[in-house]
Amino acid sequence: MPWEEELERHGDQDRVARLVDIVLQLCQYPRQYNRAALAERYGVSERQITKDLQLLRDRLHLPIERDPGGRGYYLTSIPRLPALQLSLSEALALLLAAQAGHVVPGVSTQELHAALARLRAVLPEPFRELLDKVAHVRSPSSLDEQRRKRLRTLLEAMALRHTVEIVYRTASRGGDRARRQFDPYGIVPFGRSWYVIGWCHLRRAIRTFKVDRMEEIHDTRYPFKIRPEFSLRDFLTANWGIFDAPELPAEEVELEFSRTAAPWIAEEEWHPTQEIEPLPDGGIRFRVRVPITPDFVRWVLNYGVEVTVVRPEALREQILAHARGILHKYGARESTQTEAAGAAQ
Repeated sequence: MPWEEELERHGDQDRVARLVDIVLQLCQYPRQYNRAALAERYGVSERQITKDLQLLRDRLHLPIERDPGGRGYYLTSIPRLPALQLSLSEALALLLAAQAGHVVPGVSTQELHAALARLRAVLPEPFRELLDKVAHVRSPSSLDEQRRKRLRTLLEAMALRHTVEIVYRTASRGGDRARRQFDPYGIVPFGRSWYVIGWCHLRRAIRTFKVDRMEEIHDTRYPFKIRPEFSLRDFLTANWGIFDAPELPAEEVELEFSRTAAPWIAEEEWHPTQEIEPLPDGGIRFRVRVPITPDFVRWVLNYGVEVTVVRPEALREQILAHARGILHKYGARESTQTEAAGAAQ
């Protein structure tokens, strides 16, 4: 019986994730894990680890050896992947997608640059020259290493379906810190940051956390199961952005954008429910059904005088309150400057 069918027959998805992670650890940290350390990492017996290593040797033909000094297991050689045949359009699509990965710190710049170089090397010379002119490689930032460590811990826990314990600093309430347990369901980039979505044990609900605000992350090794009613796709399409607002009902929103802003709005798919209707003056009418979250309010404010809220009234009031606040702030500042200039004369 093929090893894949054997695992499927036993329904051992956790073992599949463990086997993949064992290979990853032996590649990246050779001689650091002996049987006892691997058993502790995955919360299984040393006997089970022996079976796992035997399966990797016999069925996947991986050259796994144990260090004579007793330090741990390692791969005597790293298997090379066979040459990947790509069409020109596929290679270009992958190259542009990989270049986009430079935008959000947290992706290993060194590893991504190496992957880009290999991918670029298979392209015909004219395409390499063209892409080199538009390629942008972001310089590593101070956030890179911190984010990479956090993302790695979260990705490993997500793959193994382990609950993590985090110390989280909130953006509000003066930056309060709270220790909580969390089941990571999915990790997504948003803006220039990374966010993890999953089940918060403290709130007993789905929550979204910004990875940069996790001051501590610890894999508890306690297994979790994704709640059957949860769908990451449904979660991401139900809201505007990635922040859930279960207390806010979805509302019918109607906005009118000027002819100046219309092209910027019409050329994008902002939400699955959006409808766009051209107006006689060159503007557009934009309809969408979403909860009125702070993210959505900020998006509307971003277009300033180029957008008019038709409905709902509550959104009009929020935009008006922000506009009055801005006017008051700058009006007060201008008055202060005028008074100071008069006093100086």
